[in-house]
Amino acid sequence: MTERSESPYQQEEGSPTAERQQRQFIIIPEEHQLKASSNLTLNLHPYTRPLTISDLESCVALEDAAFTNPEERATREKASRPEQQSPFCCGELCLGIFCTVVPGSGVNAETLATGKPVETSRQNGAISVLLGHVVAAKTNDLVASDQSMGVPEDWDSPHPKPSNLGHQEAGRTIVVHSVAILPAFQGRGLGRVLMMAYMQQMNGAGIADRLALIAHDHKLAWYEKLGFSNKGKSKAQFGGGGWYDLVFELKALEPRATYG
Repeated sequence: MTERSESPYQQEEGSPTAERQQRQFIIIPEEHQLKASSNLTLNLHPYTRPLTISDLESCVALEDAAFTNPEERATREKASRPEQQSPFCCGELCLGIFCTVVPGSGVNAETLATGKPVETSRQNGAISVLLGHVVAAKTNDLVASDQSMGVPEDWDSPHPKPSNLGHQEAGRTIVVHSVAILPAFQGRGLGRVLMMAYMQQMNGAGIADRLALIAHDHKLAWYEKLGFSNKGKSKAQFGGGGWYDLVFELKALEPRATYG
């Protein structure tokens, strides 16, 4: 995944702030669009959008397919927590990359069965299929930790007690719980496009100071090419340990002139 040296999502200089904030979907440029299997003429046209709770089953299916070690997956139990704790419910923090597929067209994806209709009026029954996602939450820690990726014991209580575990709405660090692409679609640049779109959105949102994640040594160079700094071996023991801390410092929002 070494294509491109600049983001495909740079917005036109001088575009209105309100318009930038309202954009939710990003269409992947032609050079990054993928062809399906070689015996098909169908082109996949990937696009990104924020994840919602309606994408839960697709996210779980993606985690199961992408991570061979079950301990490293975001489980259904973790994802099904109430809104204040479930990372899948933090819509502004979670991003998916999708494509539109007509059932029976020959595209094989573990998330096909959980895809949602693109438009109910479409006669071909086309559905939106999740190919990859970034799942995240907020923390007060400066790096990813077991605490920031944990789950309060009483998470399913109607009145859970305040806890330092899991999502912390006031936190200024976005801790990335998962970056995953379906196995059949890996190695085609989708992960890079997804992460670049995510990093740009978080840069423009102004809701945090940094992104933090943990990765194994074979992925360090990939994240470093995206601009992450390697902070050394992590203390996190999530999924059995053996991780490295990586941090990407977000840019401060530039002052904007006000009129009137």
